[in-house]
Amino acid sequence: MSKTFVTIIKPNCVMKSYSIRVGKIDQEDDFKELALETGGELEESNTLIRFSGEMGHGQIKKWHLDAGLYMRVWDLYLQKPVELLKEALPVYIANNGFSLLCVNSPESIDLKSINQHQQFNKVRERRFALVPDAVNAGLQLHPHQPVQLIEFSISAYWLKQQPGFVHIAQYFNDGVMDDNGLQVLIEPCSTKANQLAAKLMESLADKKATAGDLFSFATDLITDFMTAVSRVETDKTSGNIDLYYEKVKEAEAILMSYLQKMPPRMGIIAKTVALSESTLKRYFKLIYGKSIYEYYLNKKMELARTLLLQKPLSVNEIAELMGYEKVSHFIEIFKKHHGCSPGSIKIKKKQLEVTS
Repeated sequence: MSKTFVTIIKPNCVMKSYSIRVGKIDQEDDFKELALETGGELEESNTLIRFSGEMGHGQIKKWHLDAGLYMRVWDLYLQKPVELLKEALPVYIANNGFSLLCVNSPESIDLKSINQHQQFNKVRERRFALVPDAVNAGLQLHPHQPVQLIEFSISAYWLKQQPGFVHIAQYFNDGVMDDNGLQVLIEPCSTKANQLAAKLMESLADKKATAGDLFSFATDLITDFMTAVSRVETDKTSGNIDLYYEKVKEAEAILMSYLQKMPPRMGIIAKTVALSESTLKRYFKLIYGKSIYEYYLNKKMELARTLLLQKPLSVNEIAELMGYEKVSHFIEIFKKHHGCSPGSIKIKKKQLEVTS
């Protein structure tokens, strides 16, 4: 999972940095370190940090809401500027995990940097920022005004179970990013999201609030974000059908020319028709109602069945003709597709010939 580093800046000096593993919010050692560096007091079984002093005052509360879903709420008033830095993890470790930030006080929080790009934030409104674990991100917290931030650490497994995940996956797979080509998805908060965020912020004052009590608020907040992304992606996709229709038809023609052999890799087909692979997949399914693989396999098995019925060829010969090195593989796929084996098709054909 990802790491977060916080640097507290003072005139003419920089205090020692501390780090938090965002995906390990439930780890007491990380939370204790945060309490030490902020001069805060640990309370409520080490799930709350309450602090006051020269840095400012406020509290930070954490919850483990579900397997693969953690939440931390920041409610602060700072005397000094603070920079939060989320350090990227190697892709093989990050494995498509995400941090979802719900910025509830845009006047006091800037999305300062993504990777090496500075002054990334240009929007002055309550908003979400979805940041992959494999991307660096920096937040600037300004002093002398309320700072409210809801932070989720979401595993790829948990996110995939949520409605709207497909559209978020398309966003990152498609390389649809901001002007600097950075993999961060930012959406303004809806009125509903603002209300949900306010309820979560209020939970800090309720010592009796449990993870179970807050789970529905948190998941509704995440769902609201994903719904907004889904709406934008659907509108954008539908509006571009005419633009990509001919290219997708060209890709379909390429597939049809390879029914009796293994088709080229998807990347090669996409390059041939001058589309990105993810764009080709998206619009192919939108136009034909099936994924490229499903469509190709459907046509391939239809041709195989036609050949079995029309040609005096054995199952082995048909398998070879369709480009399969192993007859068993052909039989398995044919049976899954048609609900019966190719051998039974041959038998029925012979029976029909005898009776006729």
